[in-house]
Amino acid sequence: MFEVRHLQVDIDDIPILRDVSLQVAPGEIVTVIGPNGAGKSTLLFSIVNLLPSRIEGSQTRGEIHFLGKSILGFSPEQTVRLGIALVPEGARVFPQMTVLDNLRMGSYLPQARSERKTTLEEVFHLFPRLRERLNQKAHTLSGGERQMLAIGRALMAQPRLLLLDEPSLGLQPMLVQKTFETITHIRRRGVSILLVEQNVQFSLEISERAYVLENGRITMEGEAKALLKSDHIRKAYLAI
Repeated sequence: MFEVRHLQVDIDDIPILRDVSLQVAPGEIVTVIGPNGAGKSTLLFSIVNLLPSRIEGSQTRGEIHFLGKSILGFSPEQTVRLGIALVPEGARVFPQMTVLDNLRMGSYLPQARSERKTTLEEVFHLFPRLRERLNQKAHTLSGGERQMLAIGRALMAQPRLLLLDEPSLGLQPMLVQKTFETITHIRRRGVSILLVEQNVQFSLEISERAYVLENGRITMEGEAKALLKSDHIRKAYLAI
C-alpha cells in the first residue's frame, strides 16, 4: 500500500535521513521508534512534502510510493487528496476556532465534504468528549482533548493512510493508554497507520511490524512482538 525506498534527506548539507526504506501494508499499524533527533518527524514531513516550506535548504531524494503511484514531490494537498493524512507532534489545532469548525476544516476536500455528517458521527463515536465540547474554542481544551481533536480532524479527510507523530506526547498515563486503544479502533475501521512514537512498550504492543531509526538510518526492523524481546530494544528503550 505504501513504500519508502532509499529515502535521503539533507538539510543545509547536513544528512538527516540516510537510505531509509519501509513499507506499510493495507490494514497494518507500523511503528517507527528511535531516540530524539533520529529523524522520525523528518521522515513523516518528507512523506507529505512539508519540509521545503518548513525548512530552507532541504533536499529529498529516493522514492515514495502510495497505492502504486510515485508521490515524491507531491504537494501536501495532493497527498491529502490521494488519501494520506498527517497528525503532527504537539496536538496542533486552530486555537481560536471551535471544535466543530476544526473538524469541518479536516473535510474541506469535495469527496470528504460530501460525507461530512457520517464522518463526524464516526469521530464522535471514537471521541465522545468532542461532541460535549462541540462549540468550545480549541484553546480552552485540555491537552488530551486537543490530541483527540487533532486526530479527529485528520480522520475527517477520510484517509486510507494515517501518519501519527508522537500522539502520546505530554499526556497523562491514563490518557496514553486510551490513545493507543483509539489507534487500534481506527485501524479496525480500515485505516492503515504509520506511527512515530517514543512510548516503545505501547506502540510495539499494538503494531504488526516496526522499524528502529537511529542516527538517520534504519538499524532494525521486523515483527513488533519480536522486537519487544530484542536485547537492544529492552536495554536502549525499555531500560530492562
